[in-house]
Amino acid sequence: MNPSTIKSMIKALRPVLNDNDRAGRILTRFWQNRMALLWTTQDVHRAANEVETALTEAEARAVLHYLHDHHDSQYGLRWGEVTEYIKDHALGRPLTKREVHRFVHKDILTKA
Repeated sequence: MNPSTIKSMIKALRPVLNDNDRAGRILTRFWQNRMALLWTTQDVHRAANEVETALTEAEARAVLHYLHDHHDSQYGLRWGEVTEYIKDHALGRPLTKREVHRFVHKDILTKA
């Protein structure tokens, strides 16, 4: 697991941790011989913007949860499946021309 993900985990657990540094060492050791591929709502928003759509955070979470529950565990989850699901289910709202331009040229995500 990369260090920034471990820091995010510690931040999420901070209210119940007594020793953040120790927690970091434990998590680092834990992830030494494991691998997890993480998909976030930020990824879902990026996929939506690629198909010129803006999703609310709730819609992005719903997409993430649906795809987690229904992906083919033999093949994992592919980017095209995310964009396809968004298009097929007519989620979100269309991006304006200005929003498309900002995404394409400045990589600025738009959320509904």
